[in-house]
Amino acid sequence: MTSERANFGMFSKTWFVILLATLLVSGITAKLGFWQLGRAQTKEALNAITVARQLEPALRNDDWASGLVPDVWMQRSAELNGQWLPQFTVFLDNRSMKSQTGFFVITPFQLNNGAVLLVQRGWVARDRARSDLLPPVQTPQGPLTLQGRVVPSPSKLMELGVAAPVQEGFTVLRQNIDLEAFRLETKLPLLATLQQTSAAPDGLVREWPQSISGADKNRGYAFQWFALSALAFLLFVWFQVWKKIKNV
Repeated sequence: MTSERANFGMFSKTWFVILLATLLVSGITAKLGFWQLGRAQTKEALNAITVARQLEPALRNDDWASGLVPDVWMQRSAELNGQWLPQFTVFLDNRSMKSQTGFFVITPFQLNNGAVLLVQRGWVARDRARSDLLPPVQTPQGPLTLQGRVVPSPSKLMELGVAAPVQEGFTVLRQNIDLEAFRLETKLPLLATLQQTSAAPDGLVREWPQSISGADKNRGYAFQWFALSALAFLLFVWFQVWKKIKNV
Protein backbone atom coordinates (compact mmCIF):
# COMPACT_ATOMS: atom_id res chain seq x y z
CA MET A 1 0.00 0.00 0.00
CA THR A 2 2.86 2.38 0.87
CA SER A 3 4.57 1.57 -2.44
CA GLU A 4 1.39 2.34 -4.38
CA ARG A 5 1.06 5.70 -2.61
CA ALA A 6 4.69 6.51 -3.40
CA ASN A 7 4.19 5.63 -7.05
CA PHE A 8 1.08 7.79 -7.21
CA GLY A 9 2.82 10.61 -5.37
CA MET A 10 5.43 11.05 -8.05
CA PHE A 11 2.67 12.06 -10.49
CA SER A 12 2.33 15.63 -9.21
CA LYS A 13 0.77 18.61 -10.96
CA THR A 14 4.21 19.53 -12.33
CA TRP A 15 4.54 16.03 -13.78
CA PHE A 16 1.25 16.41 -15.65
CA VAL A 17 2.31 19.84 -16.93
CA ILE A 18 5.55 18.31 -18.25
CA LEU A 19 3.54 15.47 -19.81
CA LEU A 20 1.24 17.94 -21.53
CA ALA A 21 4.19 19.98 -22.82
CA THR A 22 5.89 16.81 -24.09
CA LEU A 23 2.79 15.65 -25.92
CA LEU A 24 2.40 19.11 -27.43
CA VAL A 25 6.02 19.30 -28.64
CA SER A 26 6.02 15.71 -29.87
CA GLY A 27 2.70 16.18 -31.67
CA ILE A 28 3.68 19.44 -33.36
CA THR A 29 7.05 18.12 -34.56
CA ALA A 30 5.45 14.92 -35.85
CA LYS A 31 2.86 16.99 -37.73
CA LEU A 32 5.67 19.06 -39.26
CA GLY A 33 7.32 15.82 -40.34
CA PHE A 34 4.18 14.65 -42.13
CA TRP A 35 3.84 18.12 -43.69
CA GLN A 36 7.35 17.83 -45.14
CA LEU A 37 6.52 14.39 -46.52
CA GLY A 38 3.45 15.91 -48.19
CA ARG A 39 5.60 18.62 -49.74
CA ALA A 40 7.99 15.96 -51.02
CA GLN A 41 5.13 14.11 -52.71
CA THR A 42 3.84 17.35 -54.26
CA LYS A 43 7.27 18.24 -55.62
CA GLU A 44 7.71 14.78 -57.09
CA ALA A 45 4.33 15.01 -58.81
CA LEU A 46 5.14 18.45 -60.26
CA ASN A 47 8.57 17.27 -61.36
CA ALA A 48 7.02 14.26 -63.11
CA ILE A 49 4.69 16.62 -65.00
CA THR A 50 7.65 18.84 -65.97
CA VAL A 51 9.70 15.90 -67.23
CA ALA A 52 6.74 14.56 -69.20
CA ARG A 53 6.17 17.94 -70.87
CA GLN A 54 9.83 18.24 -71.81
CA LEU A 55 9.55 14.91 -73.65
CA GLU A 56 6.64 16.13 -75.78
CA PRO A 57 7.28 17.32 -79.37
CA ALA A 58 8.75 20.81 -79.63
CA LEU A 59 6.34 23.69 -80.23
CA ARG A 60 6.59 25.28 -83.68
CA ASN A 61 5.63 28.64 -85.15
CA ASP A 62 2.15 27.48 -86.14
CA ASP A 63 1.35 26.57 -82.52
CA TRP A 64 1.53 30.26 -81.56
CA ALA A 65 -0.61 31.55 -84.43
CA SER A 66 -3.83 31.57 -82.38
CA GLY A 67 -2.33 33.87 -79.74
CA LEU A 68 -3.32 31.47 -76.96
CA VAL A 69 -0.82 29.94 -74.53
CA PRO A 70 -2.31 26.98 -72.63
CA ASP A 71 -0.98 26.29 -69.12
CA VAL A 72 0.06 22.80 -70.27
CA TRP A 73 2.72 24.41 -72.47
CA MET A 74 4.76 25.39 -69.43
CA GLN A 75 8.18 23.66 -69.60
CA ARG A 76 7.47 22.47 -73.16
CA SER A 77 10.40 22.74 -75.56
CA ALA A 78 10.14 24.97 -78.62
CA GLU A 79 11.95 25.30 -81.94
CA LEU A 80 10.99 28.56 -83.63
CA ASN A 81 11.89 30.61 -86.68
CA GLY A 82 12.07 34.36 -86.49
CA GLN A 83 14.36 37.25 -85.60
CA TRP A 84 15.50 39.23 -82.57
CA LEU A 85 14.20 42.70 -81.72
CA PRO A 86 17.43 44.02 -80.14
CA GLN A 87 16.07 47.55 -79.62
CA PHE A 88 14.01 46.15 -76.74
CA THR A 89 16.84 44.26 -75.01
CA VAL A 90 16.71 44.45 -71.19
CA PHE A 91 19.40 43.68 -68.60
CA LEU A 92 17.96 42.34 -65.34
CA ASP A 93 20.25 43.40 -62.52
CA ASN A 94 21.44 41.36 -59.50
CA ARG A 95 20.98 37.95 -61.10
CA SER A 96 23.42 35.21 -60.13
CA MET A 97 24.84 32.14 -61.80
CA LYS A 98 27.62 29.94 -60.41
CA SER A 99 27.54 32.10 -57.25
CA GLN A 100 28.57 35.16 -59.29
CA THR A 101 26.47 38.30 -59.68
CA GLY A 102 25.60 39.60 -63.10
CA PHE A 103 22.69 40.22 -65.45
CA PHE A 104 20.02 38.20 -67.21
CA VAL A 105 19.80 39.40 -70.81
CA ILE A 106 16.24 39.42 -72.17
CA THR A 107 15.30 40.20 -75.76
CA PRO A 108 11.96 39.83 -77.58
CA PHE A 109 11.95 37.30 -80.44
CA GLN A 110 9.45 37.83 -83.24
CA LEU A 111 8.21 34.75 -85.06
CA ASN A 112 7.65 34.70 -88.81
CA ASN A 113 3.88 34.85 -88.21
CA GLY A 114 4.16 38.04 -86.14
CA ALA A 115 3.84 36.60 -82.62
CA VAL A 116 6.48 37.73 -80.13
CA LEU A 117 8.06 35.86 -77.22
CA LEU A 118 10.10 37.40 -74.43
CA VAL A 119 13.29 35.33 -74.35
CA GLN A 120 15.67 34.90 -71.44
CA ARG A 121 18.76 34.62 -73.62
CA GLY A 122 21.34 33.94 -70.92
CA TRP A 123 23.52 35.41 -68.19
CA VAL A 124 26.53 37.71 -68.34
CA ALA A 125 28.89 38.69 -65.52
CA ARG A 126 29.05 42.21 -64.08
CA ASP A 127 32.13 44.33 -64.72
CA ARG A 128 34.11 44.21 -61.45
CA ALA A 129 35.74 47.59 -62.01
CA ARG A 130 32.58 49.46 -62.98
CA SER A 131 29.41 47.92 -61.60
CA ASP A 132 27.21 50.37 -63.53
CA LEU A 133 28.71 49.39 -66.90
CA LEU A 134 26.57 47.11 -69.03
CA PRO A 135 28.68 44.47 -70.79
CA PRO A 136 28.43 44.35 -74.59
CA VAL A 137 26.27 41.51 -75.88
CA GLN A 138 26.22 40.34 -79.48
CA THR A 139 22.74 39.90 -80.97
CA PRO A 140 22.52 37.88 -84.20
CA GLN A 141 20.80 39.75 -87.01
CA GLY A 142 18.33 38.42 -89.54
CA PRO A 143 16.24 35.24 -89.63
CA LEU A 144 17.35 32.37 -87.43
CA THR A 145 16.12 29.26 -85.61
CA LEU A 146 15.79 29.49 -81.83
CA GLN A 147 15.48 26.59 -79.44
CA GLY A 148 14.22 26.97 -75.88
CA ARG A 149 11.52 26.05 -73.41
CA VAL A 150 8.46 27.84 -72.11
CA VAL A 151 9.07 29.11 -68.57
CA PRO A 152 7.52 31.56 -66.08
CA SER A 153 8.76 35.13 -66.03
CA PRO A 154 12.01 35.73 -64.11
CA SER A 155 11.55 35.83 -60.35
CA LYS A 156 10.98 39.29 -58.95
CA LEU A 157 13.46 40.88 -56.58
CA MET A 158 12.66 43.47 -53.95
CA GLU A 159 12.61 47.02 -55.26
CA LEU A 160 12.82 50.22 -53.22
CA GLY A 161 9.79 52.12 -54.42
CA VAL A 162 7.93 51.81 -57.69
CA ALA A 163 9.69 52.63 -60.92
CA ALA A 164 8.17 55.64 -62.68
CA PRO A 165 6.88 55.13 -66.23
CA VAL A 166 9.37 56.06 -68.93
CA GLN A 167 8.03 58.90 -71.04
CA GLU A 168 10.84 59.01 -73.59
CA GLY A 169 13.46 56.50 -74.51
CA PHE A 170 13.75 52.97 -73.18
CA THR A 171 15.05 51.70 -69.84
CA VAL A 172 17.67 49.00 -70.50
CA LEU A 173 18.82 48.22 -66.95
CA ARG A 174 15.98 46.99 -64.74
CA GLN A 175 15.48 45.12 -61.49
CA ASN A 176 12.38 43.22 -62.60
CA ILE A 177 10.28 42.70 -65.69
CA ASP A 178 6.59 41.96 -65.97
CA LEU A 179 5.24 40.43 -69.19
CA GLU A 180 1.96 42.34 -69.19
CA ALA A 181 3.56 45.69 -68.30
CA PHE A 182 6.29 45.16 -70.90
CA ARG A 183 3.64 44.34 -73.52
CA LEU A 184 1.87 47.64 -72.84
CA GLU A 185 5.13 49.60 -72.80
CA THR A 186 6.53 48.23 -76.06
CA LYS A 187 3.21 47.64 -77.89
CA LEU A 188 4.53 44.19 -78.83
CA PRO A 189 2.12 41.22 -79.04
CA LEU A 190 4.02 39.28 -76.35
CA LEU A 191 2.57 35.84 -75.65
CA ALA A 192 4.89 34.12 -73.19
CA THR A 193 8.40 33.85 -71.79
CA LEU A 194 10.95 31.51 -73.31
CA GLN A 195 14.31 30.38 -71.94
CA GLN A 196 16.89 29.94 -74.68
CA THR A 197 18.67 26.58 -74.78
CA SER A 198 20.31 26.71 -78.22
CA ALA A 199 23.92 27.79 -78.52
CA ALA A 200 24.74 31.19 -79.99
CA PRO A 201 27.91 33.29 -80.48
CA ASP A 202 26.81 35.98 -78.04
CA GLY A 203 29.03 35.25 -75.02
CA LEU A 204 26.08 34.50 -72.73
CA VAL A 205 26.00 31.64 -70.21
CA ARG A 206 22.97 29.37 -70.48
CA GLU A 207 23.50 26.88 -67.67
CA TRP A 208 19.88 27.05 -66.55
CA PRO A 209 18.79 25.00 -63.50
CA GLN A 210 17.78 21.48 -64.44
CA SER A 211 14.43 19.95 -63.55
CA ILE A 212 15.04 18.51 -60.06
CA SER A 213 12.18 17.92 -57.67
CA GLY A 214 14.09 18.64 -54.44
CA ALA A 215 11.93 16.05 -52.67
CA ASP A 216 14.95 14.48 -50.98
CA LYS A 217 15.57 17.71 -49.08
CA ASN A 218 12.01 17.64 -47.74
CA ARG A 219 12.41 14.01 -46.71
CA GLY A 220 15.54 15.00 -44.83
CA TYR A 221 13.61 17.73 -43.02
CA ALA A 222 10.85 15.22 -42.26
CA PHE A 223 13.36 12.82 -40.71
CA GLN A 224 14.69 15.61 -38.48
CA TRP A 225 11.19 16.52 -37.30
CA PHE A 226 10.29 12.89 -36.59
CA ALA A 227 13.58 12.42 -34.74
CA LEU A 228 12.87 15.50 -32.61
CA SER A 229 9.37 14.21 -31.89
CA ALA A 230 10.70 10.82 -30.78
CA LEU A 231 13.47 12.46 -28.74
CA ALA A 232 11.01 14.63 -26.79
CA PHE A 233 8.90 11.58 -25.94
CA LEU A 234 11.87 9.40 -24.98
CA LEU A 235 13.36 12.08 -22.75
CA PHE A 236 10.07 12.35 -20.91
CA VAL A 237 9.86 8.59 -20.43
CA TRP A 238 13.46 8.42 -19.23
CA PHE A 239 13.48 11.33 -16.78
CA GLN A 240 9.84 11.53 -15.71
CA VAL A 241 8.90 7.84 -15.60
CA TRP A 242 11.86 5.47 -15.53
CA LYS A 243 14.06 7.61 -13.25
CA LYS A 244 11.22 8.27 -10.82
CA ILE A 245 10.26 4.58 -10.64
CA LYS A 246 13.87 3.61 -9.93
CA ASN A 247 14.11 6.17 -7.15
CA VAL A 248 10.93 4.99 -5.39
